[in-house]
Amino acid sequence: MRLFSTNASVLIAAIVLPLASYASSGPPSHASRDFRQRCANLRRTFKPDRHTKVLVSEFIPQGTNWTNAPVTHPLCNAYYSSGAIFKVDACRLRVDISTSSTSNVIAEIILPITWKDTGKRVITVGNGGLNGCVAYSDLTYASALGFTAVGTNNGHDGETGKPFLNRPEVIKDFAYRSLIVGTEAGKKAANHLFGRSPGKIYYMGCSTGGRQGLKAAQDFPELFDGILAGAPANNFLNLVANGAQTYANIGNPAAASYISLEQWDVVHQLVLDQCDRIDGVSDGILEDPMKCRPRFEDLLCDQEAGQTWASHKCLTTAQIDGLNRVYGPLISVKGEILYPRLNPSAEVDLARAMALIGPTLSTDWFRYVVLNDSSWDFNTDWSLEAAELLRAQDPFGISTWNPDLSNLRRSKHKLIAYHGVQDGFISSENSYRYYNYVSRSMGLPARKLDEFYRFFPITGLKHCTGGDGAWYIGAAGQPGVAFPGGLPRTDDGGALMDLVRWVEKGIAPERIRGTSIGRQGQQVMRDHCRYPLKNTYVGRGDPNRPGSWKCA
Repeated sequence: MRLFSTNASVLIAAIVLPLASYASSGPPSHASRDFRQRCANLRRTFKPDRHTKVLVSEFIPQGTNWTNAPVTHPLCNAYYSSGAIFKVDACRLRVDISTSSTSNVIAEIILPITWKDTGKRVITVGNGGLNGCVAYSDLTYASALGFTAVGTNNGHDGETGKPFLNRPEVIKDFAYRSLIVGTEAGKKAANHLFGRSPGKIYYMGCSTGGRQGLKAAQDFPELFDGILAGAPANNFLNLVANGAQTYANIGNPAAASYISLEQWDVVHQLVLDQCDRIDGVSDGILEDPMKCRPRFEDLLCDQEAGQTWASHKCLTTAQIDGLNRVYGPLISVKGEILYPRLNPSAEVDLARAMALIGPTLSTDWFRYVVLNDSSWDFNTDWSLEAAELLRAQDPFGISTWNPDLSNLRRSKHKLIAYHGVQDGFISSENSYRYYNYVSRSMGLPARKLDEFYRFFPITGLKHCTGGDGAWYIGAAGQPGVAFPGGLPRTDDGGALMDLVRWVEKGIAPERIRGTSIGRQGQQVMRDHCRYPLKNTYVGRGDPNRPGSWKCA
């Protein structure tokens, strides 16, 4: 997960990962002595400006498994370094960039030996949640494709909002500045090491990383030639409020409306029973969950007959009311729609979020940003009235809800947004909503908006990674996931290289291909359509093959 990276896989990984920093496997390195020496010398020779200090410069051979990447928070280390394997010889540079008298950004820069022969591209990768975790697996994935890859700690270490307390410059780094300074450092490092000016500059991120990408598109589109923004946590302030209210509705074990993990499985099955065949195929995947309006009253216990969950696997009136609130939009005390509903089929992802992290992100934002009061307590202090206090502050435009992409359009740069429609952390309906908001605000129909901004709903994808469908598209947070037989689609770079082809060759993506391994071990492939087109089963053929579907 990206928005909330403290999850079960993190906790397990933190226990089982070895302590050694590097484990080398695969073929021996053939990097020239000159490349190795120039890399080692960067600590002495790379001095781009008075704000940047080199902390580490070292050669890393092909086959190295970055099993314990150098971060200060162990859970960051476990999650974000998982699957980080160097596919090419590379130079690693770690720099400290001063951004003010009270703030700094740590950047990791991976410079692959193949850089000059693969387009001289630079890419910055994003973060997740409120954290400063460098996405090491994204760095090694991009470097394998020839990019000089940059990731930062977003201005602070660890996974909580504690570093924000009374430190506005740190919040500024988190909101956007780390992207700018990290990218500039990466460009200068590539120029210095290889003696060539970089070509195109790209960005890739999911969740908070998706918000960072949209922030760049809205406020400094000149920085990146192409942006790949997944599951964007934009509309950020209302997202924080929605997370708090969702937990209050169905996630608090002390509440009468609480839904347990076991009960969520039954809710999920009801959603599939009522909506799975809308797209023509009963496969556990909703191609258009926007059409799904579940009737949860079908799970209501017959109180007169004395039915209970234990006896009939049914739910109480309070629980049904809680479900209806979550599957409806968040409404403010003033009657405004603040945030869209949970997408049907995303309930299992939501259940995991509620069970593992609760209202952590919302609590941290209130304590360390809104109020600067570490004693704020969710259980006693949260209310929809508190959401108004939250929304009154938008530090450094972190809401990222500006619909005017005129500067992006004028720059001729490109934006691809995507969102898993099984995402229980950030509702995919927020991305549909933003696309249409931009369309209305700019007065542009889809055919003109698509000249520079395309949106792809990815069915069967949960929050950034994993899911029940063809979810692997070669994007942020996905390269570190293990598949039987290895990762699919690394040969052409997935959605990232789709973006490159659009930027550099003018070939705009009509579809993004997803793949996965199905429940019976079979390969599943599906082409995900650009919005507002929808994937439709043609009525014949194997639904696990892309030829059985069309965009219409």
